[in-house]
Amino acid sequence: MQVKGFLTCLMAVLIMFCTSVQGKQLVADSGFSAQALKSCNTDLRYLNQVIGWQVKWPRQWQSTITTGPDVASEAITTWSETPEALTQAIERLRVGITAEETAPRAVVVRVQQQVRDLLSALTSENSKYTFKNVKHKNAQQWNALITENIVPAVSAFERFLHNEYLPVTVMAPGLSRLKGGDKCFLDAVTWWTSLSLSQDQIEVIGRRLLNESRTQLLATGKKGDTVASILTELRNQTLANQTTAKELISISEIALARAQDKSLLSFSKRTEKEFIVSEMPKYMQASAPAGYYGRAQGNAPARYIINPSRPHERRLMAEVIAFHEGIPGHHLWLTYPRDNPSTGYNAGILEGWALYSEYLADEMNLYSSTYDRQGMITKHLWTASRLIVEPGLHLRAWSREDAIRFMLENTVMSRTEVEIEVDRYIAMPGQSLSYMLGADMILSERKRASDIMGDAFDIAAFHDVILEPGVRPLPEVRENIRAWVQLGK
Repeated sequence: MQVKGFLTCLMAVLIMFCTSVQGKQLVADSGFSAQALKSCNTDLRYLNQVIGWQVKWPRQWQSTITTGPDVASEAITTWSETPEALTQAIERLRVGITAEETAPRAVVVRVQQQVRDLLSALTSENSKYTFKNVKHKNAQQWNALITENIVPAVSAFERFLHNEYLPVTVMAPGLSRLKGGDKCFLDAVTWWTSLSLSQDQIEVIGRRLLNESRTQLLATGKKGDTVASILTELRNQTLANQTTAKELISISEIALARAQDKSLLSFSKRTEKEFIVSEMPKYMQASAPAGYYGRAQGNAPARYIINPSRPHERRLMAEVIAFHEGIPGHHLWLTYPRDNPSTGYNAGILEGWALYSEYLADEMNLYSSTYDRQGMITKHLWTASRLIVEPGLHLRAWSREDAIRFMLENTVMSRTEVEIEVDRYIAMPGQSLSYMLGADMILSERKRASDIMGDAFDIAAFHDVILEPGVRPLPEVRENIRAWVQLGK
């Protein structure tokens, strides 16, 4: 990856765009999530364990090492602003303490641990953030910048969190405790999804999709099974399996190769852009989801960056997440041959398409076993649960434990994984809803189109209507589909 023009997407149970900071004022905040919360009085604008500075910046520092000292001078200029950016972040958070707008404790604990892990990585003897060959002047300057400026600034930020900020954070996880919190949440949902929905509408969709997924799961069982008994059996299988990290990667690679081979069954075009599976950096694994998509940079191929921790837990959903991140999901979307695509960011269509692709993969017979199909369905139980859990946290004053309990009862996920997920919903209000809301819109419009057009309906042409224009708001996608239906009926 290269620092210049750096753009990475974090897409799993979410998408992350981490744009280059070169040529811009360096700001230590919560990235895209800060934009979603710009009208909200909460320090979640500045602290985020999923896309905060302590996650985003290290990847860009490492990119400087990868590209070499010959082109490091611009990076040195950019990252010399790190101490000032972190000092300003501390001052903003002190204002939040005074205004009683502190981020929830669950988020702060995770951010603090990441900062500590980052400090350890920065100061280790074999740090991946410093040049090993220091003959080049730029290498010497970069290494000095890390050790003399960046390390002390990161250390000061960690001490501030530990000594001043964490002791005064609140246990309550949601926005409802804040003035204007209800509006803040619904505005954030609109920012992420491009849909204007009420609390009732969100929860009704969630209940419907939960029930549909339960029915699907029950159909995979044997006579006498219940949803609860199937979930219990899957949990037991998860505890018993001995899947290794290497095997998890291999399963994902084989699934993606199968999807590429069959892609012309449902699409008029095939992407030929290279796509590989690689391991997630160690410092991210404890608080990160199952994986994310990294766009191609320079000569390096696009990647599904997989979280290899707890591989026995991740085996059940290995194939469905591979399809989500790769083909027919994010990789197909981002590399689909287009003439004049619209660009930008909208989680509603980007994550909605990736989740829709999980259903499509089932229609394309891409899942290799009933067990892997059950992985798909249990993932949909997980994503549908979000439409109940997020309003619960941010509008109904649920506790963190209330949210954890709901997901433990309605999904197959372990408590460790559920805690990571719930803390993500606390940190990024509205973001997780973009997956199911976007997919539900695509599925609903597809059914409507098929009902109206009958035998004239063509799945590849339908997909072209969605894919070829590129990123745009979900209501515009709906308009495009309906205009196509009108022409073709």
